[in-house]
Amino acid sequence: MATIRSSCTVFLCSLVCVAVLSCVEARDLALQGPALRLVTDSGNEAEQCGPKLSIETPVCTVEKKGDGFELRRYPAGQIWAETVVANSSYRQACSDGFYRCFYFISGKNSAKESIEMTGPVHIKPAPEANGWKIAFFTPSKYKSVADVPTPTDPNVKIVSTEESLVAVSNMFGGFPSERDYYTQWVKLKDELDSANLHYDESSLVFAGYSSPFEIFHRKQEVHVTIE
Repeated sequence: MATIRSSCTVFLCSLVCVAVLSCVEARDLALQGPALRLVTDSGNEAEQCGPKLSIETPVCTVEKKGDGFELRRYPAGQIWAETVVANSSYRQACSDGFYRCFYFISGKNSAKESIEMTGPVHIKPAPEANGWKIAFFTPSKYKSVADVPTPTDPNVKIVSTEESLVAVSNMFGGFPSERDYYTQWVKLKDELDSANLHYDESSLVFAGYSSPFEIFHRKQEVHVTIE
């Protein structure tokens, strides 16, 4: 009898887990809108890259897809809010940097304006500061740095990017630690070396698309600029 009861409990728990996962998947699909597209200066059509989410992500043109990576060309003029957390561990920098940027988009700016959350959050080693740089992508409605409300926190800066060709790892899930990200980086490096592609290791970025409160179907990538 105890064995039967135990088997029934496991079965019911499995059904609950399947139901929860199905609801999460249905929610994500329902929230997905049409992909944002634009025409770049070179005349190529670009669209939102990475996972399909309910929040805006940067647009790019995918130039190559392989088994271990893809190449994305990001146009110039994408605007980011970034902060450097100096003399800090990865974990502490992720927390402090995230909240600096989050407070900025929550109204801690010259216009006291709430700015839509986007993805991904960039986490970049900053060896010159013995720390890490954390960055939020700003919505595409801001066409220049001058359009973005000025952060009231002097540690948060608004920057515009140049056009870049970026190698991107396969998507991976979970709650990655610093070591987990570097493990994915080693895999990406091996793929790029095998393809005889040259990269700027100082441009390494860990890209996280999922909210800290999201448990299932988390999405992360590793990015590096191709020279």
